[in-house]
Amino acid sequence: MGIYKKSSGLIFDDRFDSGSIHSRYTLSPSDAISIDNTLGQVIMPHTDNDTSIMFDVPEEQTVLMEVTADYVPTELLDEGGIIIWEDGYHRLEFLESKDTTTREYSKWRALKKGNKWTFYADRGSGWEIFDTAPMVAEKMGVILKNREQDNFDTINLDRVVVCKSDKITVGNLPMGYSVYLCDPDGNSVASAVVEPNWTGCEIELPAVPYNGIIRVYDTQGTLLSSLGAFDIYGGDIYLFGTELKVVWNGKELNKETDTYLGTMYDNQILVQMILQNPSKEKPAKTISLGILKYMETFGYEWADICHDDGADMPTGAFSKLLDMGNLPPLGERKFWMKVERMEDRFQIKPLHFILDINHT
Repeated sequence: MGIYKKSSGLIFDDRFDSGSIHSRYTLSPSDAISIDNTLGQVIMPHTDNDTSIMFDVPEEQTVLMEVTADYVPTELLDEGGIIIWEDGYHRLEFLESKDTTTREYSKWRALKKGNKWTFYADRGSGWEIFDTAPMVAEKMGVILKNREQDNFDTINLDRVVVCKSDKITVGNLPMGYSVYLCDPDGNSVASAVVEPNWTGCEIELPAVPYNGIIRVYDTQGTLLSSLGAFDIYGGDIYLFGTELKVVWNGKELNKETDTYLGTMYDNQILVQMILQNPSKEKPAKTISLGILKYMETFGYEWADICHDDGADMPTGAFSKLLDMGNLPPLGERKFWMKVERMEDRFQIKPLHFILDINHT
């Protein structure tokens, strides 16, 4: 058992060192914006009209855009930053301007929740919140305001990251378990505890992506699993459990509710299943399958599993625990599951049991 990535929150992560600008962007004026291949930056100059680079707002309910740019305005009316665009008459602008403190905001954020937008900036000491406003927007991006004057600065755009949230979710955890987000050296930067009646928790990222480690501890403070260091994006979902899948009749066994195996005829249900490793990169080692009791219900007493030796019917010995060895990336292995009536027992409710998977 351990932490694995269930789904990614990344929508796109654009650097500009490839010599081209992705077709998702609308440039205005289209002939004014260029790329500095040496620095890997999009160069946005002042023009007779506002200069902008925008893209369609993603359809997700929550969206985070984080912009990294080299821009230090030193004159009045030299303004640039984030634009949230509804049409030619309606827009939200979050702009950096001449700063008398000479402190540069190196990063900007726009966080969309529904139709509400919240704006943040970071000058090296953490995110500061500035404003919130509603808008049903069509496009979003970066804008540079006003015509060129002496000493006006260009926006040199380094990176635009768009993902599904400013937080990650770590789920499938019991109450009281702790999740820590750590830097690559293992130092904690944020943490959360699973609250009563919850099965996981959320942690806000200090940056997207954040190169770090995710660690899970039980209620006694024992480290159960660690994942990373690697790039983590807002909206990523991680689960504590196994990434391996068990497939029966072409479908994965349900991880949240029951999987109905059918009615018992002649005192037996016999099914062939497939254990799969869906990862394209990570092998699964020292795998074991086990039949466990589900809560306090009857059922696991009659369930057993055995290896598949390639015959039409199982020929090996059935047991409650099965050593499945190792599975390479995208590997799979078949096995048999048997539910057999062992004694006279009358009950109306279905039999329940858990198929437990462990590996390293």
